[in-house]
Amino acid sequence: MTSNLLAALKSNQAKSCSITVNPLIEAAKNGQAENCDRALMEPKIKVDQKDPDGVSALMYASMGGHMDVVRFLVERGARIAAKDDVGETALMKACKEGQREVIQFLLDAQMSQRRGKSMGSFGAEGNPEQKVSSTEQKRILDAKDDEGITALMKAAERGEIETCRLLLIEGATPDAKDDEHWNALMWAGLSGQLEICELLIKDYGLLADYVTEKSDTPLMKAAANGHWDVCEYFIQEGAKVNLSDQEHQTALMWAACEGHLETVKGLLKAEAKADAVTKQGRTALSFAAQFGRFEVGKLLISQGEAKVDVADQDGLTPAFYAIMTGSHEFLDYLLEKNCPLEAHSKRGETVLMWAAMQQQLECVKLILNKGADIHKQDENGQRALDHAEGTLNSHVVEVLREALKKNPKPVDD
Repeated sequence: MTSNLLAALKSNQAKSCSITVNPLIEAAKNGQAENCDRALMEPKIKVDQKDPDGVSALMYASMGGHMDVVRFLVERGARIAAKDDVGETALMKACKEGQREVIQFLLDAQMSQRRGKSMGSFGAEGNPEQKVSSTEQKRILDAKDDEGITALMKAAERGEIETCRLLLIEGATPDAKDDEHWNALMWAGLSGQLEICELLIKDYGLLADYVTEKSDTPLMKAAANGHWDVCEYFIQEGAKVNLSDQEHQTALMWAACEGHLETVKGLLKAEAKADAVTKQGRTALSFAAQFGRFEVGKLLISQGEAKVDVADQDGLTPAFYAIMTGSHEFLDYLLEKNCPLEAHSKRGETVLMWAAMQQQLECVKLILNKGADIHKQDENGQRALDHAEGTLNSHVVEVLREALKKNPKPVDD
């Protein structure tokens, strides 16, 4: 006999599978104006109904660039300023997709609605007979979503340069800030939109060396995503290469941890400091080691003269971080470049102990072959073997036990 619990679970599964389809929203998605009209004839269907994500038919039509549907829905009273569950309007969604005809129509229609003008006054291209004030238009253009992001920022991040031009010409504020104090230049830099960065800097006066309240810069965001062409342009326009954020992380560190070799190379040529440290004492080299960016690590050492023996606040050198990801080739290179074999953390854990704790067998073998002291103890009197036995990794334990047999601890006098 099926239990009540199992029956309830099956019932809920059936309910979740039977999602109600809104005919108006489906018609709007597909650009079917006639079907939209037919859907609104049903008493239960309202023009501003939304799907589970808070997206309305007008928003879907705007994203798809279905101008006839957009016009129809607005004429039937759809709220242009309505927002979805993340605070996006139909205008914002159109901007993300570069639907310029829709953008212009929605902008003009919303201004006309605010003036209480009837929809019958729209001409063939959706322009109202009279213009509202530039202040009112700017307020519409600079509307923000739940994170303070404007339509211009969204278009900049998506690389929609013609949409950006349209918004700026119509009066969007070029240097508006979101909740993190990012402006459109930050968003364009993040996604590597060089042309939009040039537009914002050359034509609208945004600064390449802009700094947020958290000390983030457009250069850091471009570097983190490996957009060297954008980084190079920012530097040419005055961006400070060695500026650091509130954690003292530089553009070079961001590029290093993400493994962007060309960007690291360019930043080093632009005199980025390879020996800069974060609040925790981390360097670009330790970040490269942590994420297994071997080629970046070699470049930092050979061209940036990064120091391999710099330990952070926990006493960890780049070798410790290479072990974390099991990058035994990277570890070997660091040790060959004189990264201390017997370096230890603040708790007295050596690189051999660290490799044992992290269960990195190849790293353990490498460190033993380099002549590490297998008898050394941490602050709790634990040896590498003790740490290995705590992990229950039989392979690492076996290697360390064999090493102890070959190198027994000398008997004290």
